[in-house]
Amino acid sequence: MDRILTLLCATLLHLTANAADVVPAHLTGEWGTGASLYDGKQEQADVYLLPDGLGMMAGSSAPAQRADGVDDGKPGPRALVGFPVHAKMDGDTLVLHPFLPAGVPGMKAEFDINCRYAQADQALTCTWPDNKSILLKRRGDTVPAEVMRMLDQVELKNKR
Repeated sequence: MDRILTLLCATLLHLTANAADVVPAHLTGEWGTGASLYDGKQEQADVYLLPDGLGMMAGSSAPAQRADGVDDGKPGPRALVGFPVHAKMDGDTLVLHPFLPAGVPGMKAEFDINCRYAQADQALTCTWPDNKSILLKRRGDTVPAEVMRMLDQVELKNKR
């Protein structure tokens, strides 16, 4: 009888833990257009997703070029921007909705970014409202510690 109760409790805990998951496991973690936001000579984008749908999107501009045209071999500075997102599934489309945490003044994001997953390539093709698309490759199934700290702050602000 004890084994049956233990098994039942373990099953219920597992179901309860996964009930809040809105993003499937194969989509959670770290995604990027390059190896990092500083990769190469193009603009880059990163997406970090947690199972509960909270996430972060970040982007960088292409590196600045020197006005005198000299290439000293050092990468130019980049403009970086990041914002939290709520993620949810709409059929087989991952929908990212940018938002600002409660109590943070600023512009409201009234748009969604729709992403389609290609299992064969482990890639997300995300389309912005202006129909510009980016291709993100899976970098890992976890979110880096520094991004987790930022997301913890977002959750903290939303609970106030």
